[in-house]
Amino acid sequence: MSTNWKAAYTALYKVYAEDAYSNLAINEALRDSDVSSQGFVRVMTKGVIRDTILIDANINRFADNGIKSIKKRPLIILRMGFFAIARMNSVPPYAAVNEAVSLAGRMTPGEKGFINAVLRAFVRDGGNLVISSTDDKLKEISYGYSFPYHLVRFLSKQYGSSDIEKIIKGLYDIPELNIRRNSNACGRVDLLKRLHDRGIVAFVNELTQNGIIVEDGQVVNTPEYMRGMFSIQSTSSLRSIESFNPAPGDKVLDLCAAPGGKAAAMAEMMNDEGVIIATDIHEHRIRLINDTTARLGLGCIDAEVADAAVYRSDFDEYFDKVLADVPCSGLGVIAGKPELKLRVDLDELPELYKLQYQILENAYRYLKPGGTLMYSTCTINKKENEQIVAKLCDSFEKARVIEYNSILPYNKQVGFYYCKIRK
Repeated sequence: MSTNWKAAYTALYKVYAEDAYSNLAINEALRDSDVSSQGFVRVMTKGVIRDTILIDANINRFADNGIKSIKKRPLIILRMGFFAIARMNSVPPYAAVNEAVSLAGRMTPGEKGFINAVLRAFVRDGGNLVISSTDDKLKEISYGYSFPYHLVRFLSKQYGSSDIEKIIKGLYDIPELNIRRNSNACGRVDLLKRLHDRGIVAFVNELTQNGIIVEDGQVVNTPEYMRGMFSIQSTSSLRSIESFNPAPGDKVLDLCAAPGGKAAAMAEMMNDEGVIIATDIHEHRIRLINDTTARLGLGCIDAEVADAAVYRSDFDEYFDKVLADVPCSGLGVIAGKPELKLRVDLDELPELYKLQYQILENAYRYLKPGGTLMYSTCTINKKENEQIVAKLCDSFEKARVIEYNSILPYNKQVGFYYCKIRK
């Protein structure tokens, strides 16, 4: 059994059985395993999660008693086998079957014969993931892009039938990797040269002031990363902070700040001059903020535990700028975090809307007259975006929207929403 397959299985088990986030599960599995190809593990793990719905529909075609009869461990191994056979050109079908059966012998010995039979039947049938024929366009999109039908329908009602396939495709395709250079540590041209010297293919991100698109190569844990010369941040997120444009000397509040990427981006724009209070509800997430600021050499960020939904009178009309990057459904970043689409429960969203509005209202109250508030999410659900902002403006006469941007997941961008509000 390949250690690559074992590591991918370990990560997938944590995602499916323990509701772990894929990035964390992959990193943990790689840290605990001696693999020959980290790239293989990442592609396998993310790919299986991304294609879960379509893979499961095809497993159901070959399992005599249907997919519901298959227990979790053998089901994960079958998903891996189906994905390797159908999607990974580097793995011959016979090798995929052998690896899956060998893995089953270690993880679920009693199911080896069953897994072998199902995978071989899939190979004999051509080894292609078949999309069921249907007259329902939304179901066709659901299967074609392995996206939950109820979410396709939910978003279709908001964006219309003419745009829905493009949106869902954008949430399926792998997004670009953008890094944000630390403007206090290096110039963009200098950082690009350093990356090129390491064999990393990268180029200027024209949509941003400080972004660089990495097309090929591993950038995390390079000396430049460890020295705090750059951070990972999506183009969409970086555009929101550059639009916010905090100035040196500003007093800034960042609610829901962990792991600290946006707070750090603001501190860099402020030349590390001024004050940023960065809050989050959990102590362990405050440590993430502190780790981020320490790596980047930033001193103006003060991280503290606080519940953004609970009003604080000592913050009342104190800040020049307030960032409310609120908890959200994450529907805009599914391309990079495909497990999210398997977990969204539409029945739970109304409670989320209440939380988002409460945080936004508090953020507005903390703002000085004439100050600027940035409300942002990484979702494309209008009920979490435009409708929350509209409610605030209806409630406070002096609240004025001065800029907003609903970024849909096109051209390898992640879906994102931001809105600047003046008091």
